[in-house]
Amino acid sequence: MADSPSHSRTLSRRARIWGTVFLVFQILFALNSYGPQRIPGLDLLFDEPWVATHHAHSETGTSPARFAVTDSTGLASFRRGAFHDTNPRYLEVMGGGVAVGDYNGDGADDVFLTSLPTFADSGRASPSSLFRNQGDGSFEYVTAQAGLDSIEGYPQGALFFDVDNDGDQDLYVAAYDGGQLFRNDDGQFVDITDSAGLDLSGKCDPLPCFSSSATAADYNHDGHLDLLIVNNVQWDLDDPSHRGPQRLFPAFFTPQPALLFRNNGDGTFTDVSAESGLTNEGGKGLSATWLDADNDGWSDVYIANDLTRNKLYVNQQDGTFREIAVGAGVDDIKSSMGVAAGDVNHDGRMELATTNLKGSKVSLFKNRSIDPPLYEYATDSAGLGGSRRASGWGLQFVDFDLDGHQDLVTSGGPIWKEEGTDTTETRNLFYRNTGDGHFKDVTATVGAPRADQTTRGLAVLDVAQNGRPDLVFANVDGGSPLLLTNQTEADHNWLKVSLRGRTSNRNGVGARIVVHRTDSLRLMREVRAGESYQSTSTKDQFFGLGSAKVARMIVRWPSGVVDTLRSVPSNQSIIVEEGIGLQDTVSRNRSALSTPSSRSRTGDTARAPTTDR
Repeated sequence: MADSPSHSRTLSRRARIWGTVFLVFQILFALNSYGPQRIPGLDLLFDEPWVATHHAHSETGTSPARFAVTDSTGLASFRRGAFHDTNPRYLEVMGGGVAVGDYNGDGADDVFLTSLPTFADSGRASPSSLFRNQGDGSFEYVTAQAGLDSIEGYPQGALFFDVDNDGDQDLYVAAYDGGQLFRNDDGQFVDITDSAGLDLSGKCDPLPCFSSSATAADYNHDGHLDLLIVNNVQWDLDDPSHRGPQRLFPAFFTPQPALLFRNNGDGTFTDVSAESGLTNEGGKGLSATWLDADNDGWSDVYIANDLTRNKLYVNQQDGTFREIAVGAGVDDIKSSMGVAAGDVNHDGRMELATTNLKGSKVSLFKNRSIDPPLYEYATDSAGLGGSRRASGWGLQFVDFDLDGHQDLVTSGGPIWKEEGTDTTETRNLFYRNTGDGHFKDVTATVGAPRADQTTRGLAVLDVAQNGRPDLVFANVDGGSPLLLTNQTEADHNWLKVSLRGRTSNRNGVGARIVVHRTDSLRLMREVRAGESYQSTSTKDQFFGLGSAKVARMIVRWPSGVVDTLRSVPSNQSIIVEEGIGLQDTVSRNRSALSTPSSRSRTGDTARAPTTDR
């Protein structure tokens, strides 16, 4: 029976009342997060001052994982500019990306760090910088000799991806009033922004695009990586009213659209934002990740928006996307910063997580259904409630103790560090996945230092090429990068996998790798180019095997080819080539990458349905 008019009016009135209450709550929370942080009532409501600081991130679990701070790597020479201490700009406090990629093809992960000029009255700021991994745990500054000393605008995030499928890592730098694509020619970077059709002038009128991050995927399965640029808000560098601590708040500014560029395969891109429907309309975007949310073999995308609804776009396989965040239950309205996806409970479906500012906790969404995609908010039930005291930015699912379960790491830091800022807000957090759907805070036991710096970006790499995932944190406000090398001594078997596409894009971005262990545990990873916060991790995939070994491994490529491999060795780094399988060498120099292997494969290769589990 239809509702009576009076009942409809009553329901509408209730909705308006609760909507107003929610809006007021969000405004108060935002003021407490972004504005003057010593308003007694707001502190009492959001910051829980009755909880002692030493309990805010107390040890709730232990882990065999151990990290060591590595200071003598060469990365310490890089320093970002300090924030202006009385008149900070929204622009300067938001930037802080880091990108990991093997730019010179020697098999070692190199590091690129974005930077922008300091607005402080004194001090210095390093330029955006490239550091070459010398293979011994140290890094060499090679920015100028690699051709990256002319970066325009005010850089925010960075993306390593192979734009032309030639086997090396090209670079896109997302920036305010900038944005550049550099093609990698044998270790030398050439700016091809204009010729590639990626000049963003006029794309975000009336002001320059405030590009926060970029991420890539082959959304149309043509073998070429397409580019998604996530823009934030309309902010004016030259407007004095846009400066100061009371303007470090996106509610003062209108949103800018996201931009999707299709790779034409000839060195050029076409803006297909409008026709694809992937515009992030009304969203104040900061980060995005591509993932296969519905297990259909096509890349979908989740966008983290600041103080506006997060968006989940499902790929319709015809060049268009459908936004389903509300129906899927992932339409958070928080101060979402970074985003990551991973299968944390071994059910063959991808979970989603975002970092948020102080008081909001990490948002973890467990995937309960793929047809249609449906998620359940699981932060508290999963044991992540303690993240409420930190302001999170970067995050990554990574099996740091190699037991087979995807752990979670986040980077922390306040918007703007003023006198009296709670030091717990600057903590980088480590949560160990116990394997039963829960996480334990092991920050105090993994050897991570107590933070005295403000962190933004976070990426995973393998510094020593030993199969252990290491971490690099991008510190801002006068800080230098923090490199944590993985010193875990647990007697766990492991496997590191690199992909080489033939019909698919060269790095197999968008491919899904499933490792079936001999103890029946199934591990699933997807290869991505860009996630976390303004950052890019290595495209190599780490699999912890515990005491088990590999029973078989299945690689589902974007092209639809499925490689099934058996007799996969443990405790090695391997290369899997599309349609061929396991190579008989782990050499990853440029000559090994330039010519597809003609050797027979290990295992079986076939074109099969893309929902293999």
